[in-house]
Amino acid sequence: MKQVKQLKHLSLVTLTLLISGLLTAPAIASEKAVEEPTTKTEGKAPEAEKEARFIWNFATIELIAKGDAKNGEKLAKVHKCKKCHGDTGISDEDDTPSIAGQPAAYHVKQMFDYKEGIREEKTMAKKAKKLSMTETADIAAWYAEQKPEPSQSGGKKPPALVTEGDMKRLLLPCNVCHGKEGQGYGYEAPALTGQKREHFVDLMTAFKDSDRENDHYQRMRFVAGQLTEKEIEELADYYAAKPSEE
Repeated sequence: MKQVKQLKHLSLVTLTLLISGLLTAPAIASEKAVEEPTTKTEGKAPEAEKEARFIWNFATIELIAKGDAKNGEKLAKVHKCKKCHGDTGISDEDDTPSIAGQPAAYHVKQMFDYKEGIREEKTMAKKAKKLSMTETADIAAWYAEQKPEPSQSGGKKPPALVTEGDMKRLLLPCNVCHGKEGQGYGYEAPALTGQKREHFVDLMTAFKDSDRENDHYQRMRFVAGQLTEKEIEELADYYAAKPSEE
């Protein structure tokens, strides 16, 4: 049921992106669905002229929508994903992300970025390079079905940034992109609720310092760059799960 709701929302987002011109024309679904060569010739060696980047088109959406959760569960076991992310996507370590309940579209995008070196992390890059895009979509489908940890905030009033944003700094409310429950939304906005607190802070700090650069249109770099360390900590307290037991 959750997967169906996500796919329905993907269809609405697809229509919106088409109207706004942000989604490319239909393409044939294949392993190359998400790759588009970008030519850069100024001062570049020939082998560096083409750079793979993630694109959203009908082929990409179809690839994700066809993700086989049952096969994804098998693949997750084969590739020992639980070693870092736990049996069902809930990490045992506070500095390692939980991926249970993470929207499949976001998951696939991140794995592609690891694979191509757009997002840097040695272990994840090695894992991603061993997987085809179809296998990645299958694994993403399985983790999307898993139940994340609840937030440690326990229903407390959210920080103003979550529900109101700050128009003086051109900051939209967090829940506009990440959902009212922090469940993730659309193609690229990840689930925040139930994330590991230390990882949440590290991630936001990486965006703030531009150490992470795989956000389209630099959206999260802009947002995080406006936030104080205290505000990041407050958001972590609201969205994150309880710290892991030692």
